[in-house]
Amino acid sequence: MAQLLLDLFTQIIQALYMDNPQGIVDYITNPVKKRDDYPEMPPQNYLSEEVRMAAAQFMLEVTN
Repeated sequence: MAQLLLDLFTQIIQALYMDNPQGIVDYITNPVKKRDDYPEMPPQNYLSEEVRMAAAQFMLEVTN
């Protein structure tokens, strides 16, 4: 079940940010609450820009 949810969340992120890793970087740097049923994500601005971009690119490239 957990793997199915992870696969679903990966697909959603990839659909929302297709070809836009900078959009992911912007969001994880300064997240905004998007869903009432989930807590707000803490900012990841303590990570370097390079690390945030690498994470964003990984999220867009990973396959299930």
